[in-house]
Amino acid sequence: MADTYRITPHGPEFMVIHKAGVAVGVYSTQQEAQMTMEDCERDDFMLRTARSLVNAAVEAHMRLHNIDRRAACGWLKEAVA
Repeated sequence: MADTYRITPHGPEFMVIHKAGVAVGVYSTQQEAQMTMEDCERDDFMLRTARSLVNAAVEAHMRLHNIDRRAACGWLKEAVA
């Protein structure tokens, strides 16, 4: 999501800001800010992927055992621990 983060000048430094208005950090160079922004985007993508996989597992467990979402989540949490 290239539009989730942006780099703005902050005096002689550069600030990375999330679209929600939260500052991620302030960096000495634009290159450092760019690298941080790319790291954040990569982390966001990994989180979306993990959530998608967990959702698929929960739904499969629900169907397999004919249980509700809460119960399926509980069993999967227990399995992870």
